Amino acid sequence: MGSTDRTRLVVRVVAALAVLAGGLIHLKLYDLGYKDFPNDNLGRSFLLNVVASVAIAVTLIVWRHWLVTVAALLLVNGTMFAFGLSRTDHFPFGFKEIGFNPTPYAAWALVVEIVAAALLVGLLAWELAPADEADWRPLVTAARREAETPGSAGR
Repeated sequence: MGSTDRTRLVVRVVAALAVLAGGLIHLKLYDLGYKDFPNDNLGRSFLLNVVASVAIAVTLIVWRHWLVTVAALLLVNGTMFAFGLSRTDHFPFGFKEIGFNPTPYAAWALVVEIVAAALLVGLLAWELAPADEADWRPLVTAARREAETPGSAGR
C-alpha cells in the first residue's frame, strides 16, 4: 500500500468516525429528552440519524465507492441543515432551539458534522479525480482539438 493509499484510508476512517460521532451525539440527545417531545416525529428523526450514521460509517470503511461518500455528505449536510432550520420559526415539528442549546451537545454535533463534511468533500474529490496524469490526457487532447477547430467557439 502506497503512502497515497494510506493517506486516503486515514481520511476515510476519520470521516467515518466523525459521521459515527454525530450519530452517537444524536443518540445522547434522544436519550436526554428528544424522545419525550410531544411530536413523535422529532424523536424518530433523531433515531433515524443514529441508524443512518452507523450504517454509513460502517459502509464508508467496507465499501470504498464514491456513492457511499455522497450518501455520507447528504447525511451530514442534511443534519446541519436541520440544525440551522431548528433555530428558526420554520422547523416542521413545531420546535425551536436557541443558540447552542442543549449545551454542549449541539456544539459538539455541529463541529463533528463540519469536520465530516470537509473530509468527505476532500475524499469525494480524491475519488473522482483521475488516478494519474495519463488519465487526464484524453480530456486535454479533446479540449485542444475543440479549441483548434474553426468555428467551435460559442457552441
